[in-house]
Amino acid sequence: MSAPTNPTSNPAGSAAGNGTTGRPVWLKLVFFLSLIAFGAAILYYVNRPAPMTPSTPTAIKTAPVELGDVEFRLRIVGSTTAMNTAAITGPRQSGPDSGAMMILRMADSGKFVRKGDVVAEIDPQTLQDHIDDTVAGLRDRENDVKKKQIQQELDTENLRQSLRVAKASLDKARLDFTAQEVRTAVDQEMLKLAVEEAEAAYKQISSEVALREQSQKADMRMTQISRDLEIAHVQRHERDLVKYVIRAPIDGMVVIESMNRPGGDRVQMAPGDRVMPGMPFMRVVDTSRMLIDATVNQSESNLFRLGQRATINLDAFPGAKYTGKIDSIGALAVGGRSQNYYIRTLPVRLVMDSRDERVIPDLSASADVLLEKTEQVLTVPLTAVSAEMDRKVVQVRTAKGFEKRVVKTGLSDGVKVAVLEGLKQGEQVLIN
Repeated sequence: MSAPTNPTSNPAGSAAGNGTTGRPVWLKLVFFLSLIAFGAAILYYVNRPAPMTPSTPTAIKTAPVELGDVEFRLRIVGSTTAMNTAAITGPRQSGPDSGAMMILRMADSGKFVRKGDVVAEIDPQTLQDHIDDTVAGLRDRENDVKKKQIQQELDTENLRQSLRVAKASLDKARLDFTAQEVRTAVDQEMLKLAVEEAEAAYKQISSEVALREQSQKADMRMTQISRDLEIAHVQRHERDLVKYVIRAPIDGMVVIESMNRPGGDRVQMAPGDRVMPGMPFMRVVDTSRMLIDATVNQSESNLFRLGQRATINLDAFPGAKYTGKIDSIGALAVGGRSQNYYIRTLPVRLVMDSRDERVIPDLSASADVLLEKTEQVLTVPLTAVSAEMDRKVVQVRTAKGFEKRVVKTGLSDGVKVAVLEGLKQGEQVLIN
């Protein structure tokens, strides 16, 4: 009788089953290693070193020792202004009730005018209406004077008539008193009292006449002063009316001032705008003599002197060059709110030599001021000179190569430097 078979106990079957289930593991390992190798190849390709190329030798730069001038200049910046400028302002009125005035007409900005030409007119209508009212008031004052004079003459005549009556009464009383011998004692006493009474009345009226005349003179004078004040009032306004036609005080170019509009906009003044007495709204600029107003740092102010020459550049005209000289240097250093307390500048003014009608005020400008100059000296580029300890040396080309040589330098303009000792004209020096 045979034993029953057990499929799970077959060795061959077990081996075959293990081989079948283990094959994917080594395949995965091979695939993983292949990926690593492929990634390494890509990384090597990307970061591979560049192929070696033969290097070209660096060119040696040299410069000759030349004979020339060296100028040391310092640049300052500022803006243009005119030496002779006349401000046109709202007419200052002598009348007691002056106020804002409206511009009726004005010359165009940039127009050249001659002395005496009309450059602006103020609307005179308001002032003319006021003058008419003032003239009417003046007529009333003159009528008051005439009326007062007639009234005083009448009062004076009435008082004098009263004085004549008192004089006649006094004469009659004295005449009656001369006949006292034929009168009784009582009548004599009555006549004497009548004379005394008439004399007292006459003296009183006489004194009133003198006082009345003084009073009338004073009253008349007050009325006349009131009239004279009104006359002066009218005359002041008439003089003010003449000022409403504004003429150029000098020959020059018209420059219109700017003003702030409500909302922050800044625009030029124009007809229809209002100006107050003394308010500037225009300038007449004599462009024949233009200046440059600039500033210099206080630490450099000792380098500047009156009469130093300068080359002037204007940002508005890049290709133009002008010459000038320092005309004045401020005595006190000033600072601004936006600057550090210790940063101070001095005002410097330069006068331009030549005239250019294109140059107007308030153009940004710069001036290269000539502070020092050395003429006809040996010069080399500043980069050819190096410092070793406390010496200045250059590399001079010779037949055997470059030779280090100690030199004595002088003035430099920032590009080239003067060589006072150590070199000869025509030698070649190495530029570092």
